[in-house]
Amino acid sequence: MRVTQYGLCLLVLLVTSQARADILWMHNGDRLTGTIEEIGDDEVTIKLPYSQTLTVRRDAIKRWRLDKQEQPKPLTKTGIPLLDSPDEVNAWLWTGTADLNVKLKESTKKTNNINLKASTEVANLDWRYTLDGEYIYETSNSVTDSHEYRLSPKLDFFFDANWFLRSSVEAEYDMLDTNYLNLSYATGPGYRFWNDKRRRLELIAQLGLQQAYFTPDEWEYSDLFDERIINYPVVNLGWDYRQPLSLWQQRFELFSKGSYEKFIDQPSPYLTRNQTVNGNLGLRYYFNDHLRLSWSSELSWDDSWLDYGGGRESLGDKEWRHTVTLGASF
Repeated sequence: MRVTQYGLCLLVLLVTSQARADILWMHNGDRLTGTIEEIGDDEVTIKLPYSQTLTVRRDAIKRWRLDKQEQPKPLTKTGIPLLDSPDEVNAWLWTGTADLNVKLKESTKKTNNINLKASTEVANLDWRYTLDGEYIYETSNSVTDSHEYRLSPKLDFFFDANWFLRSSVEAEYDMLDTNYLNLSYATGPGYRFWNDKRRRLELIAQLGLQQAYFTPDEWEYSDLFDERIINYPVVNLGWDYRQPLSLWQQRFELFSKGSYEKFIDQPSPYLTRNQTVNGNLGLRYYFNDHLRLSWSSELSWDDSWLDYGGGRESLGDKEWRHTVTLGASF
């Protein structure tokens, strides 16, 4: 009876240790059970319980299972960890963020501002799909000052771990302005210095076309433009940066994102759009893995002027905004 009890205990220990081990399933039907020590671009190193450490080529592995999910996983060219599978073509990662800013102020005038930003990203080895959206609503003394929607889908194709090609569309719809719609189409190369779930630095250069849509009667009695849809060829330089920081044993993140546009042709001899800058710089504090508080300083600058009747009138607009937002990520 005692031998039988010892045998059962030994069997339970063996099964438990095997269930908690890392597992490699091979294309030839074999299965290796042990502890994965290193996952490289071409090889995987696994320590077997009753043998020496074994190095296996990645192309010989069908799939794997990691016992400890917190241990490092391999990265694809887009910087995402593989989802328990070396089949990089089918390894997808879905992430998203949302930030809400609401400002209610009463002084000489009563202002209510609502700003909602959301972004989602789906990526695998070769492709990355990004969708950014923003909603802006501002009132002053019960009069609506701004009511805008912004939407920007992007598609990236990666040639290797650093270089990629981006194609993007940006749409801005203003419900109050005679210039009610702006559409931008652009494509060009990008270079990624690093990228993972919390850390990123990318630079993008694009050549594109920006279209400004005006109401039908906007230029009816003006010689500035002959059409209500105005085309502006542009060169765009963009950046996307985020870097985690550890301050006072708390989790912070420094971030900056934006673009610089240079207009390379002017459809009107009187109105000149020279350049625009839209960007932000800020700091985020993470309460946990999902909830965060952000402070950001945003710059919106439009450098343009009007040459008409022998004089020059500046039409440029520069605005600095400082916001505190509550957000979530997954």
